[in-house]
Amino acid sequence: MAVLRAQAIMKIIVVIGAGGNQGGSVARTFLNLPHWKVRAITRNPSSPAAKALEVLGAEVVQANLSDPDTLSQAFHGAHAIFLNTDFWATYRSFVATTTPKEKGPLDGEEFDPGKVAYQAEVSYGRNAAEAAATVPTLECLVYSALPAMTKSTGGKYKSHHADSKGAIADYIETELPDLAKKTSFIYLGAYNTNALLSPVLDPSDGKYKYFLPLSKAARMPIINQKESTGLFVKALIEDEAPGTKLLAYDTNSYLTYEQIRDIWSRASGKEADFVTVTVQFMHEKFKTPMELIQSVPALEEYGYTGSMKVIEPGDLKTAVRTKSWEEWMMERDWKAILEA
Repeated sequence: MAVLRAQAIMKIIVVIGAGGNQGGSVARTFLNLPHWKVRAITRNPSSPAAKALEVLGAEVVQANLSDPDTLSQAFHGAHAIFLNTDFWATYRSFVATTTPKEKGPLDGEEFDPGKVAYQAEVSYGRNAAEAAATVPTLECLVYSALPAMTKSTGGKYKSHHADSKGAIADYIETELPDLAKKTSFIYLGAYNTNALLSPVLDPSDGKYKYFLPLSKAARMPIINQKESTGLFVKALIEDEAPGTKLLAYDTNSYLTYEQIRDIWSRASGKEADFVTVTVQFMHEKFKTPMELIQSVPALEEYGYTGSMKVIEPGDLKTAVRTKSWEEWMMERDWKAILEA
């Protein structure tokens, strides 16, 4: 299949979740390209984010991943689709509205918001993929995925939010072969605002410390999701062949935790220590949900993408230049951050 390149005719890219971090970045990137028309899909066309995109020239369309009929209409005439499914919206909603001991709809098991969010996200992803598979004009689908943690670690570690995205990717590749031939996958590194990239102030001695179930040698790819996602998606759609799996991170931003700590210290002007602890310690001391941290040790044991074959930014046919995490950190308002 020919790769999508700049052409005289206008092509349509449909961006699902255009009001979010990733989708917003993709929409803004393609709005700056004269040969693309952006159709921004959102559940709430009246939101400030949707209105801002409309002002920039996007066609804002209301659709919902839980309603296949709205997706079929939204995808009409699309040449490219960017798909990102949201695990955490469902997770947070159930945590906020359901008590821990309440029984959920999962065969009488004790309520687990991670399982509920997993089921919802997989359903949404399948709905979108099945709708995309029926679009005759479609040339490229890019799905924002994560490696399936249970599968990649042989069951040693589990992560509902990674497993759900991995399940959607598997569904496309195994159940929708014609769509799979048009699909690429982008695996974003940790968001630059991820809490695991910053230390906490230890009140016992007044020092900043990283408490993590990792050693300083563990490596983490980092990306500014609001700025860089669109640039990498553009590269996948316009320059790479379908079937590409890209681990996306910012320039010079695949770092060891020793480097992450040192950059944080240089940027903030504060020294930080690194303390290796257990997942259980983090859960008990900081009340961090297990869904967020139970699979963190896999980063060191298996790597960010495990045994999955991926390309990295340096392998792209057209170089994507982005601001490094260190540059971004140096530009932050550290007085306000440290006083918060």
